Amino acid sequence: MTSALRRRAAFLFLCALLGACAQITLVEPKRHKIGDAFSVEAQIAWNRFPADKTEVWTVDGPRLQALRFFKGVEDEEPLLEASEDAKLPLFRATMTPNEVMELVVDTFSRSGASQVEARGLRPADFGDAPGFRFEFTFLDGEGLETEGMASGAVIEDRLYMILYTGSRVHYFPKHKNQVDKLLDSVETI
Repeated sequence: MTSALRRRAAFLFLCALLGACAQITLVEPKRHKIGDAFSVEAQIAWNRFPADKTEVWTVDGPRLQALRFFKGVEDEEPLLEASEDAKLPLFRATMTPNEVMELVVDTFSRSGASQVEARGLRPADFGDAPGFRFEFTFLDGEGLETEGMASGAVIEDRLYMILYTGSRVHYFPKHKNQVDKLLDSVETI
């Protein structure tokens, strides 16, 4: 077994152990409320890992592919929780869609990803709110080529966003069509 495979196996084992401690629940194919601002229509069954300000849905494991729901990032907060010594960029309520895209790129870059590139920024409604959509790519800490897409909006000075990421070779395209439909199904509350 190569060193990379050993590290991946150890990571998946750790995820399984941590997952046993978390409240993992099944997300059935139906409409689900996300936080206090929006809901989505799941097209397929997902596993849900809840958290306070975000939640993660995955079919095959969060390292292979994941939907991340940001349930209202407040002004001067980072997208992700980080250790005290990590200097993640902060969301600002006055950010334009282009600046939010840069925030995502900077957050991934400072969180261990490399060669993070975003493209295709365009207007897209997020429920009833005017929002944005874009795609991005990166190499994770192990060098796995990863693809992603984001959809979101700033509503009442808070960032609501959905990020879908997955390994470029198989897992991103495996559920991309279902995720496209989920993004199109967003309803603001």
